[in-house]
Amino acid sequence: MKAMVDSSLKVLRPAWRRARPYLPAAAALCFVACAQFPLQMPTADPSESEQSVVSSDLDATTAGEPQTELSAVEPTAQAATEAEVIEVADSDIVSDAVAPATAESAVSPTAEGETKSMLALMQTPEQRALVDALCVEVGNKLGSVSVEDCHRHEFQAGEMFSVKGRPLLVKDLLPRPGYPDFRVLIMGGIHGDEYSSISILFKWLDLYSRDGLEGEFLWRFAPLVNPDGLLEGTKASRQNANGVDLNRNFPSQDWNDSAVSYWRKSTGSNPRRYPGEQPASEPEVQWLVQQIDEFQPHVIVSLHAPYHLLDFDGPAAAPERIGELQLRQLGVYPGSLGNYAGLNKLIPVVTLELPSAGSLPAREQITLMWRDLVAWLDREGRKGLVD
Repeated sequence: MKAMVDSSLKVLRPAWRRARPYLPAAAALCFVACAQFPLQMPTADPSESEQSVVSSDLDATTAGEPQTELSAVEPTAQAATEAEVIEVADSDIVSDAVAPATAESAVSPTAEGETKSMLALMQTPEQRALVDALCVEVGNKLGSVSVEDCHRHEFQAGEMFSVKGRPLLVKDLLPRPGYPDFRVLIMGGIHGDEYSSISILFKWLDLYSRDGLEGEFLWRFAPLVNPDGLLEGTKASRQNANGVDLNRNFPSQDWNDSAVSYWRKSTGSNPRRYPGEQPASEPEVQWLVQQIDEFQPHVIVSLHAPYHLLDFDGPAAAPERIGELQLRQLGVYPGSLGNYAGLNKLIPVVTLELPSAGSLPAREQITLMWRDLVAWLDREGRKGLVD
């Protein structure tokens, strides 16, 4: 009997992995078909809503934040992604509190609401409680994202957790029926002290419209990849709770040969750039690798700050501009996302380096960046798939 079970599992596991990216769509269809059956929806604790508190460890001013010029990329660096040629001191981080961006295209309650509700119902009570608790932490830390904002988007807890046991949030937005299966993985907060890279994804979720061009894509949002870096301790940290720079821990082909030596020689063993003891040693990176393998995105979009530029790695024609950010390719590093996904796995990686780590761009720029990104995804990102 045990041998039969083991044999069955060997067959079923690969099929399960292939089917997982499509489970949200199947769940949504099931929900619509079974709408006549009453479902009890989980509700958030009212005491946890309507909060938007600026973290006490952040400065209140954001105007005129100085921008530091990037130093030259070292000749040994390959064609690059995640900008980090200079180090951002903790004192450079300022409040990201701005007036909430106005959503010009509200999500249709009939088209999107049922899907979001069904995705929320797929979570166990324990997972829901973990997501709710993280939303409280995020809402109390970031001035431009409230607890209610986080609850409203009904994120799911991923299957893996941060070093300190915090859930890794994810949200799928399904395309309208009849469009090619074009998948976009978009993430923020790989570095916990880059607040704006997290907050802007909440603003873009508010701007998303299933009836717009973006409604033709299957999106997976991961707004906070490094929750411990943002939330653990009194000050946010670039690294995760193990002191590892997650954007040096991806299992790129050159990691074993170059990651540690590059860290020692090129950064002077700077702890903010520590790549870890092994490739993909950190649970947050293991989870992202799993997302890439299972979701199989056609394009990856990664948000960073504060270098005020647009970076790109991998195939496809790079966008020349997204909003006010102009293309300036920097070169990859051992263990970076651009190296692993862009060069090794040949997935286009678009990296938006926002102008400030602690303050969001102006509301008009947030909207323009979103529209330009969607337009490039339509024009170049899915060209091979559509053609």
